[in-house]
Amino acid sequence: MKIFYLPDLGEGLAEAEIREWHVKEGDTVKLDQALVSMETAKAVVDVPAPRTGKIIKLYGQAGNVIATGSPLVEFEEEERALRSDAGTVAGKLEIGDSLLNQITPEITPLHRHTVIKILPAARILASRHKLDLEKIKGTGGGGQITLSDVENAMKKPLLEGMIPLKGPQKVMAQIMSQSHQEVVAVTLVDDVDIHAWQKETDITIRIMRGIMHACKEEPALNAWFEGHHLAKKTFQEVNLGLAIDSKEGLFVPVIKDLEKYSDHDLRKKINELKQQASDRSLPKEVLQGATFTLSNFGVFAGRYANPIIVPPQVGILAIGKLRDEVVFFQNQFEVHRVLPLSLTFDHRAVTGGEAARFLRALIEVLKK
Repeated sequence: MKIFYLPDLGEGLAEAEIREWHVKEGDTVKLDQALVSMETAKAVVDVPAPRTGKIIKLYGQAGNVIATGSPLVEFEEEERALRSDAGTVAGKLEIGDSLLNQITPEITPLHRHTVIKILPAARILASRHKLDLEKIKGTGGGGQITLSDVENAMKKPLLEGMIPLKGPQKVMAQIMSQSHQEVVAVTLVDDVDIHAWQKETDITIRIMRGIMHACKEEPALNAWFEGHHLAKKTFQEVNLGLAIDSKEGLFVPVIKDLEKYSDHDLRKKINELKQQASDRSLPKEVLQGATFTLSNFGVFAGRYANPIIVPPQVGILAIGKLRDEVVFFQNQFEVHRVLPLSLTFDHRAVTGGEAARFLRALIEVLKK
């Protein structure tokens, strides 16, 4: 028997949900033929066959969550041809006692004659929660402990009516927990008077241009920070993550090198990303590489917020609900439009002065 294991579908994702099988047990498939559509937090990905052969067993049904590195498809023994080019999706195929793999489990020694095979992400989670590995049964290839095995060992019985999160919502919860544990977040709030703007001004694009200007004036916030090594990298180009709300959950596609877009092309790009988020067709590469993030929660409600930074980024700007306010302007009272701004920064990597200068530069360019 030759077993094909679920490959890493994108930058260390720990699991994916089976959305639709394109084959059934007993089918003979060809190399690179689509086997199954897997839904991750980032995209729906078709997993290709790593070889030509007959399918003996499918592991899981639509709706099941499969851990990266766990069995996915079992092939009949007779075919020898293996996939030689991993392409964009690389997995592992078990051949007798050998293992061709892209996901190498760690071997954790317990006693003199006892070892446990465990995926790295699973070991980290188990260590964090001080779980006894001897008491966790591995369901992965060769009995290795997967992330799902560790998560199951941590679970308490669900209360009646509780439904486990899946897909983007589950990953968002995990990212928010990671941010809360790692980031030293501080938020500055202020308002900008946008009375001088023309009525036809595209607010989102104007704010993006403002962020680009502020990043040049104070580049400390257009950066990544690695907490383990206490290391920081600043960027010349602004790769802006744009938070998009959808019925499937929150997506943050990235507009790379913001400066190269004209206003017309930028609006076209924003609309394209919103449509792709709506129909879950965002390419995985579009969801990676943000150096700063913009969130416009004010389209719904709310004046100020405490937006959450997604590591390794160090800054995020949230825009509140536009309002009319009485202001004293040129020796008289007038009603002006006012835009609330909330800037959260990681205080491990950014000083209060740097954050305040960034916000000041943003306000100065937006009020013109």
